Amino acid sequence: MNSSSRIESLDVARAIALFGVVAMNFHAYLNGARSMYPTHPSVWERMFNPLTGPLTTRFAATFVLIAGIGVSLFTQRARVSYNRADIRHARIVLLRRGTLLYFLGYFVQWIWPGTILFYYGAYFIIAAAVFAWSTKRLIALGGASIIIAAGLSWWRASQLFDGNNTRWLSPSPNSPRNLLIRTFVDYTHPVFPWIAFFIAGIMLGRHIHRLTEIRLRLLFASILLMLATHAANFLFTPSSQISDRNFVLAKLLSTQPLDRGILFSLGTLATAVVALCLVSLVVERALRTIALRLFVKLLARAGRMTLSVYLLHVVFFNLVVHRLHWVGGTGLDTALVLSMSFYVVALFIASWWNTYFGLGPAERVYRAFGG
Repeated sequence: MNSSSRIESLDVARAIALFGVVAMNFHAYLNGARSMYPTHPSVWERMFNPLTGPLTTRFAATFVLIAGIGVSLFTQRARVSYNRADIRHARIVLLRRGTLLYFLGYFVQWIWPGTILFYYGAYFIIAAAVFAWSTKRLIALGGASIIIAAGLSWWRASQLFDGNNTRWLSPSPNSPRNLLIRTFVDYTHPVFPWIAFFIAGIMLGRHIHRLTEIRLRLLFASILLMLATHAANFLFTPSSQISDRNFVLAKLLSTQPLDRGILFSLGTLATAVVALCLVSLVVERALRTIALRLFVKLLARAGRMTLSVYLLHVVFFNLVVHRLHWVGGTGLDTALVLSMSFYVVALFIASWWNTYFGLGPAERVYRAFGG
């Protein structure tokens, strides 16, 4: 889509989600184990905990949901017309873009472990095969990915109690085989279950132009789902996990990202939809006020350059922390100040660049290669 046909609320949601990603990443990389296992955590440290906090993975999941919406909008004409030539062209573009992101992510992860880029590449490659599927088939695929992830978590927990090591499913991505294992089942954003968020975005994208009409119903249903998942976790998780049955059940009912249980997947998806609906609602109201409209435009321009800004935050952190040693791991406050400092500057640079040059540098290469 060109800038004139873009949906502004999606770009703003990208920009906001990007700040969350930057803040969570800077906290985790700057403070290391102390960010994940604080001795006497404050409320804020609990909230921003990269492993167990309520904010962890939620920003990334919103990003993935919006990426799925973007794929749906990009392929809409081909899907609706069901013209073979258009569908083939759309598939080639998605494959090329996904391949570029996959290999870019492979190299980025050597200096930024946990990057989502190569996972993104995998999502796009899968989307190339399924974007024209019916809604029922997409729901089945998304549901299957959630069930597979939960089933794998159950199996690994069972094996652990039986004394069997399953660390071969958590390898360092130093070979094609290990990279594929990580892509589908391991680490931060594996295909199982994260492709479900992407697929939900594809389905939502088919109705995105009716978002104003369906927004309140979607928001209400998503909030109910969020509350239901956390209530189920609270009510049914065994208080004691000494027995293997209770340990496995706790894994399945977990809302933590690395456990990848069904409640985590459903709750995280609901959170991403709630975030999108709220941003859409706020942007719609803000555009009626001149001052707020300018701020929305600022965010939207940055939201069109999220790949460039994402790569820049990797370079910035490594330069400031690892090369120049200007900042050290002194706590959450330092990480948040560093995040905000980077984000504010990046926001204005991205807005200026997008105003005068259009596509960001990374986006220009992405489009040139991917089409």
